[in-house]
Amino acid sequence: MDILNHLPVDQYSAVDDLLTFISIYDDTRRTRAYFQMLEAERDRIQGAVCVDAGAGIGLFSERMIQLGAKTVYAVEPNPYLFQLARKRLEKYPNVKFIQAPVETFEPDEPVDILVHEFFGQLLYDEDLYDLEKISFKPRLYLPDKATLMYGTTQSSIVADDTVTPEVLRMLEGVLVSGLFDEGDLPLQHPVISWEPDYFPRSATVEIVTPGDVLYLGLKIWHQNREMCVAGLCSNWAYVWTPVAGTRFSLQFLEDERGSEVVFQWI
Repeated sequence: MDILNHLPVDQYSAVDDLLTFISIYDDTRRTRAYFQMLEAERDRIQGAVCVDAGAGIGLFSERMIQLGAKTVYAVEPNPYLFQLARKRLEKYPNVKFIQAPVETFEPDEPVDILVHEFFGQLLYDEDLYDLEKISFKPRLYLPDKATLMYGTTQSSIVADDTVTPEVLRMLEGVLVSGLFDEGDLPLQHPVISWEPDYFPRSATVEIVTPGDVLYLGLKIWHQNREMCVAGLCSNWAYVWTPVAGTRFSLQFLEDERGSEVVFQWI
């Protein structure tokens, strides 16, 4: 979805974010995986003080209330998403609405549980570093681990009549999401990970499998249980580039919105 007319800068930014994030809810597998995670943590949610960081339209806040949370702070900076969350949740007296980025939010009480989903296609290319800046220390993060993985394949397997091997070679050094159908190509090896209190800024990886096409994709876990995998959860696609060396590096440089990704072959 693209905005085609001129708008004031602040309105354009807010509407653009709305259109970006509202489409996340088309990924029903992701939503179901998060609901299953919350259900699995029912005993810890009951009576807990919870923060829904980037609450969106309020689905996960509502589910935590239904599971017996004492208080849920629905924290959402986008004004349009905030309105939608408030409309959904205003019937619950133990929901507190915070229209602000989570890194500026200062709760009045200790936080037991933080629910979040700031993962980009390349893990750190959206807002995941914001969790490093929060002013409080939750006892439990939901989910609690994510890893960017890689694999390799042959262009003869994935290329088609449009993205031919010749076109693919023109993309050397370029990371392109959704270029091909993932099919059953496995994510085999780790590139860079996130866990609470672990926020690396870069990774250098030596390729250990043959192939002339590199693909990258996200895996998300909670309590060592795999929740979402790129391609299966449609919010995250595989990212593709032709192989042009035996090692590559990724660096994430924090920007005003998300992170800039620096990729190069070594």
